[in-house]
Amino acid sequence: MALEKIGAREDAAGTRAGLSVAFSTTFIFSSMDALTKFVSATYSAPQILWIRYIVFAAYGLTVTVHRNGLRALHSNSPFLQIFRGLLLCGEITIFIIAFRHLPLADVQAVAGIGPLVATALAVPILKEKVGYRRWSAIAVGLVGLLIIIRPGFGSFEPMLLLPAFGICGYALYQVLTRVAARYDHPDTTVLYTGLVGLVSMSIVGPFFWQTPDINGVLLMLCIAVLGVLGHALLIKALALAPASVIQPLSYITIVWSTVLGYIFFDDLPDMPTIIGATIIIASGIYTFHRERVLGIAREK
Repeated sequence: MALEKIGAREDAAGTRAGLSVAFSTTFIFSSMDALTKFVSATYSAPQILWIRYIVFAAYGLTVTVHRNGLRALHSNSPFLQIFRGLLLCGEITIFIIAFRHLPLADVQAVAGIGPLVATALAVPILKEKVGYRRWSAIAVGLVGLLIIIRPGFGSFEPMLLLPAFGICGYALYQVLTRVAARYDHPDTTVLYTGLVGLVSMSIVGPFFWQTPDINGVLLMLCIAVLGVLGHALLIKALALAPASVIQPLSYITIVWSTVLGYIFFDDLPDMPTIIGATIIIASGIYTFHRERVLGIAREK
């Protein structure tokens, strides 16, 4: 889930603490993905997501109402908030299906294109200016994506298009979250995200429900708790250090996914995937760097 502006401390101690917390979130999210892959072999994506949203909505409702009371339920842009929530539901569903059919590292390598897509979408939606350097980085990142997917070759895996579509949806969700920040308090945005997801999955989930055993219940609850914990720690990290410092660490999830995929699923990425992922990571980090440089220039 994208996060709104949080006043991060710029001191060295705060940055180090933020980096430490952010590093731990990469392992938490990667562990959540690994559990999701394992559970998705037995249970459907809507069922897994329904349990996730029950926990997330309970957490979001408790925290936001405690801070702001019932005022948190009021939105100045309800249709935007509802669309954002539905978009996130669809994106997560796509990724759960992708995890079921693809190695963890392959999914995360493709997902690495997300920050580049978000930068491109910010131009028409947020009217941001993107210079030739960042457009070049986006183009290079797309080359990395094509190397991983390999369209037109005998080794082409159509399922790799799933995380590509999913991350495009998440990038749009991130940009729309920034639009929502113009109209609503961040707590309202968080609350709507949880409630829209809960309501939509409560409608869809029963059609895919399979009565789980105790292990299934515990695993799906663990996935939900890891998701909430990861987001809570990410918020803490962004409160301690600037987003431009924290965001590049998200690429560490590719490393964790490779390790966890090998240990638990005996999966290792092939050489084209490694090359493509390296190109995407380099492009993404350069884009973050340019955004930080431009941000500093605007402040002067």
